[in-house]
Amino acid sequence: MDYRLFQYINGLAGHNAVQDHVFEALSSYGPYVCVLVVVIMALRPATRLAAVFGFVSPCVAMAVNFLIGVIYNRPRPFVTHHVHLLLPHDPNASFPSDHTAGAVAIAMALWFFSRKAGVPMFLLALLIGFSRIYVGHHYPTDVLGGLAVGVVSAIIVHQAGTKLVKRYLPSMVKEKEEAA
Repeated sequence: MDYRLFQYINGLAGHNAVQDHVFEALSSYGPYVCVLVVVIMALRPATRLAAVFGFVSPCVAMAVNFLIGVIYNRPRPFVTHHVHLLLPHDPNASFPSDHTAGAVAIAMALWFFSRKAGVPMFLLALLIGFSRIYVGHHYPTDVLGGLAVGVVSAIIVHQAGTKLVKRYLPSMVKEKEEAA
């Protein structure tokens, strides 16, 4: 089922140049857009705490992904199958998707502070995940795994981070409450 869904999504590639370029751009530059949003939020005192969580959450997600990749080194689709590979990529571990985990972790971290920021970021994260299948880098379950890692990482960072901030940086909590 995973491979069949991959074939369907990846099979959409190569038929429309504009569509291919959109998904190539999402795959290549989407994560940078997510980070840029966090950087912009870090510049404003009212959203600085959200930005801190937006930086820490994907770091935790990447650490978890690294450990999973060491334990379970699933080959990428282009290593084991003939695919429409739109962008070159190293043949490293496929599961879970780093791009998806990082983007979802950022989106969830921001969502905890502002639904207005979190919802569009989550939509961008989903598009990034889809683009990773489209360009031939990941199976759908790799993207789902990345999504799960991103969500869980952001939840853990939010719960642990909120306790730490309340205890050691109570002024940041006041800033957050004043901004809301």
